[in-house]
Amino acid sequence: MPAEFQTTHETTLDPDRSTHLGIWRDEYDKFTKPFFDWNIPDLSEEIRDAINAGLREDMEGMNLENLRDLLEPDYLPLENGFAICSNGELSIAVKTSWPDTTPEMIDWWFGWHINCTERYKLWHPQAHLFAQPRYDLSNESGMTDRERYIGNTSWVDEYIGALQSRLAITFHNPSDIGLDEDSLDNANYGTVICAITGSSDDESGVQKGRLIHAVRRTVKGCEMRSRFILPAGTPNFLGPFLIDHCYTEMTHLAGFLPRLYEFVKTTDFS
Repeated sequence: MPAEFQTTHETTLDPDRSTHLGIWRDEYDKFTKPFFDWNIPDLSEEIRDAINAGLREDMEGMNLENLRDLLEPDYLPLENGFAICSNGELSIAVKTSWPDTTPEMIDWWFGWHINCTERYKLWHPQAHLFAQPRYDLSNESGMTDRERYIGNTSWVDEYIGALQSRLAITFHNPSDIGLDEDSLDNANYGTVICAITGSSDDESGVQKGRLIHAVRRTVKGCEMRSRFILPAGTPNFLGPFLIDHCYTEMTHLAGFLPRLYEFVKTTDFS
C-alpha cells in the first residue's frame, strides 16, 4: 500500500458501533445477495478428533522459531490441533481443502471483502458481525489484490466460540517472518496471508498474537495450512474455539469462492 494512502484514506472506528448477525433484507447488494447462505458446513471427522484430543502434550506447537517447517514437502505431525510451544506460546493448527480454487482467488478475497461488513458476513454467517478497514482503498484502481490488504488493518467483530471479540488484524508480508518469496515458490505455495492480531479497543496497539494462512497448490485446487500463535498464558479453551471457527469459515468460503470470483470479475454492473 502506498505510504501516502495512510494519511488520505484513513477511516475512524466507532467504539459505540452496533452489530448483528446475518444480513438484513435492506443490507443486501448485488454481490452479497446471491452468495449469502446461513447454513455452514459440518465439522469433518478429522477436525472433531482434533478438538476431542484436547491439548497435545505429546508434541510441540509451531511458532515463528520453527515456522519454516511449513516449507517441507510432507505434512507435519500437527496439522489439526493445538499444543504449547517451547516458549510457552499457544499454537493452533488447522488444515482446509479448497477445490477448484487458486491462490490468486484467495488473495483477491482478502483484498475485496475487507471494505464491507456484508462481504465479511459471507465468510462465516453465524459468527461474523462487522468489518471495517483502517484504510479504505475501495475506490482506488490500479492496485494489486495484495496491495489492498498488506499494510492495512481489518477491524472485525466476530464470535469465536461463545466469545464476542473485537479484533484488529494487521496484515504484513510473509518475508517479515522469514518466509521469502523464492522459498515459498519452491515449496509450491501460491500465497501466504500473515497478520498480527490485537484488540480494536486497545489504542496502545499491543500485539496479542499472529495468524498465518499458507496456501499450497494441489492437484484439485489448493489447501490452506493455518497457524495461530497466541501469547504464553492464553487459556487453552481457545484452542477448540479457533479450530472450529477457522475450519468452518474457510470451508464455507471454499464452497463458493470460485463462483463469487467469476461473478464479480465477469458481470457487467453498469
